[in-house]
Amino acid sequence: MHSKLEMNDYIRQQRASGLKSNLPLKDLRIIDMGAVVAAPFAATLLGDMGAEVIKIENSIAPDAIRSWGVIEGGIQPWWLVVSRNKFPLTLNLKSPEGSQILTKLIEKSDVLVENFRPGVLDRMGFTTKRLLEINKGLVIGRISGYGQTGPYAARPGFGTLAEGFSGFTYLNAEPGGPPLSPPFPLADMVAGLHLAFAIMVALRCSKKGESGGQEIDISLYEPLHGMLGAEFLGYYLSDTIPQPWGSEMSFTVPRNNYQTKEGRWIALSASAQIPFERLMDAIGKPDYKNDPRFKTNENRVKTDNRRELNRVISEWFSKITLDEALKECEKLEITAGLVADMRDIAEDTHVQERKTHVDIDDPFTGRKLRVPDVPVRLLGSPGKLRFPGLPYGSANEVVLRDLLDYPEEKVKELKSKGVL
Repeated sequence: MHSKLEMNDYIRQQRASGLKSNLPLKDLRIIDMGAVVAAPFAATLLGDMGAEVIKIENSIAPDAIRSWGVIEGGIQPWWLVVSRNKFPLTLNLKSPEGSQILTKLIEKSDVLVENFRPGVLDRMGFTTKRLLEINKGLVIGRISGYGQTGPYAARPGFGTLAEGFSGFTYLNAEPGGPPLSPPFPLADMVAGLHLAFAIMVALRCSKKGESGGQEIDISLYEPLHGMLGAEFLGYYLSDTIPQPWGSEMSFTVPRNNYQTKEGRWIALSASAQIPFERLMDAIGKPDYKNDPRFKTNENRVKTDNRRELNRVISEWFSKITLDEALKECEKLEITAGLVADMRDIAEDTHVQERKTHVDIDDPFTGRKLRVPDVPVRLLGSPGKLRFPGLPYGSANEVVLRDLLDYPEEKVKELKSKGVL
């Protein structure tokens, strides 16, 4: 499907089918003004549950995520997945006409999300006060690097910086090794997940277009830092800075990744007493169950005791194959599992039978895409991955003509003037 007419028809069909569906959020409309991942991920999650998401991109430059990991044939994996269930609209918000279009969209929407640096949207003429004058029930979700207040508020913020500032990157290392940033936008997605939750709470307090609108302020670093709350409290109470433990944890043993005979890896978490005792039986160390060094987790976490357990467990796994290790652990109900790569996941029978992935067609290239399905399973009102991320500006005509009632000639004029 390459013609503009075909894409318009496709988008109209998707809008209509969404409104007729049983999806739980089908009556919700979201303006996604975010870029890359953070705020857009919140809109993605709500779109999975049926919300109509209008994705606004700069009319001069596409969202940077379109260029992430592009593969042969111009396929944009990150865009196709993260921008699923969204209708892309290009706008020049520095033009009066672009500002007017956004105003009309705000009037007809329930939520606006953005992740500009604080003050950017204000300089476009859309302060919080004005947004709530346009739509008194609007929920305004903001994600920025360091939040809307404080001495760092004006700093540019990216997920990598937030992961570092949150305390996560410092702890994500082997002892004595360099800190490691995660290989995907972790802080962005955690913040986006928190924003989706906050939006649904805020909507409980609002009445569409009439009352209860409010602003949500989320920094990139605080949601991830909050997940490390116990580490911070431990520091606060003891004045001891938590240190990295690699794949282990400071407070529970054994918990690690172990290599098998053929070089594959097993993830093991057997610090609870019963799994630990079963593990000691399996590796031929039943006497360790009653050894004072290992009898309780409190004893096992001590440095020398931890080292000894890692030694004997590593030795056992290194002498057997991955298949043997998994079978033995399953038989004895030892809490261990495969460290899987993407091929392992694709070929796994459990993944296939549970339908972890779903096949959808890319309407632009005609290719079949296999992607993770909506991971949240509401058995009475499930979400749905309806369509992948769509081409740049592909919803311009449908949004302006069908939703905002612009005549065809006006849409052509706006395009010729660079507004779209």
